[in-house]
Amino acid sequence: MEAGIFITGTDTGIGKTVVTAGLVAALQQQGYNIGAMKPFQSGAVESNGRLLAPDLEFLLKTTELVADGYDLMNPVRLKPPLAPSVAAEVEGVEVDIDEVESAYNSLQQQYQSLIVEGAGGLMVPLAENFLIPDLIKLFSLPVVVVARPNLGTINHTVLTVKVARQLGLEIIGVIINGLKEEEAGLAEETNPELIEELVDIPVLGIVPYREAIGDDPEEVDLGKLIIENVDLEPVIEYLD
Repeated sequence: MEAGIFITGTDTGIGKTVVTAGLVAALQQQGYNIGAMKPFQSGAVESNGRLLAPDLEFLLKTTELVADGYDLMNPVRLKPPLAPSVAAEVEGVEVDIDEVESAYNSLQQQYQSLIVEGAGGLMVPLAENFLIPDLIKLFSLPVVVVARPNLGTINHTVLTVKVARQLGLEIIGVIINGLKEEEAGLAEETNPELIEELVDIPVLGIVPYREAIGDDPEEVDLGKLIIENVDLEPVIEYLD
């Protein structure tokens, strides 16, 4: 396997980017030369005549990553907030997987290891006959699954892990993200143990919700948040 990990999720909008940025920041704080990649960004926004990737912009604000190599970190940017394959069809462009692989290989030469963030959930189509699992296999990376904390997450997480395994992917563990501690009930308390029992992989940590992340992400030390709430040892095993 390559040095690094791939971040996927049980759904869209569950904080994969927050977890990705937090892991990058945490590992940078511990002295690792960590790079990041968001190969596919739909819902890109235009600013000053340039198309920007919101997820990559968040990473640049909250980690020590710099904008040099922007097109390597995010080779595919599409405006429609749709599955990348659909967004590309709407825009009338063809996704070049070879270009994505070339960008990945270039980044691998620059960093000790990479944290790569997917798009949406596990079975999102990126190009014709090319889904997220195909990208993970192309990059030869193990997977961390990001899940939400509340009711329904057991079903989504178990399905994601079981399908990933059936497709031959290696799963490191699950990170539960966005726990609102003041609202947590019995479901939030029991979900982690049940997930571990049902799929026999560890829940690496539970990341609490922080409202400031959405309002002013630069004011939140995401690295510290991850270090305090996530077991990084299983991830570090895949960095060299």
